[in-house]
Amino acid sequence: MKQKPLYSIVGLLMLLLAGCADKKSSSVFVPIDHERTGLHFSNKLQPTPAFNLFSYMYYYNGAGVGAGDFNNDGLTDLFFAANQQNNTLYLNTGNLQFKDVTKAARIPADGAWSTGVSVVDINNDGLLDIYVCRVGQYKTLKGKNQLLVCKGIGTDKIPVYEDQAAAYGLDFSGFSTQAAFLDYDADGDLDMFLLNHSVNHDGNYAPRENFINTYDSLAGQRLYRNDQRTGKDGKPETWFTNITKEAGINGSKIGY
Repeated sequence: MKQKPLYSIVGLLMLLLAGCADKKSSSVFVPIDHERTGLHFSNKLQPTPAFNLFSYMYYYNGAGVGAGDFNNDGLTDLFFAANQQNNTLYLNTGNLQFKDVTKAARIPADGAWSTGVSVVDINNDGLLDIYVCRVGQYKTLKGKNQLLVCKGIGTDKIPVYEDQAAAYGLDFSGFSTQAAFLDYDADGDLDMFLLNHSVNHDGNYAPRENFINTYDSLAGQRLYRNDQRTGKDGKPETWFTNITKEAGINGSKIGY
């Protein structure tokens, strides 16, 4: 009778060891080769003596990707932004396979330095549009932000885009990183908050007080309000008004 506690302890240890035995774990995520998916996009960078990590501290930050049903077929498509190449649009053809339709969709091919992608239906027509943040007015980088508005979907199920950033007042040229669309004033339409970055190291060698309250035309955050105005043809049109200062956002070159 005195040995029963010992048997109990041994049995408990055996159960614990059995519970710790190796088991085949089921992976939640599984990598799929690009040869199967058709997603051959690669954001390749080629540093030069004139432009590299030391001249632009965000050199390896990446360019962004947007996901959405761009041709309204019920499948999620992908838009890849690039730093030193052209941005690419892939349509989902089913079974995790994608087709490059960049040229057919008339995606601009200027090779500018893109930094972020936002997917939004800017004009409430049921078609997804694409806002691309880019870097401009810095060394060799001359880009402006793009608003790729979908003009319709062809019989081939390929959406066609046109850059209308200037027509909406959103063709900002500076040090953009990412845009977020939201109805900040609760009036039923989407406004835009634009996150920009500094490419200078002013904070490293001067007090922040020298810069933090000084509005900068290239860096610092921006807030754009979605307004209605009368166009040249006398018809109402959507225009995004820069209300950064009005909203109390300082928009300095060291915003982040």
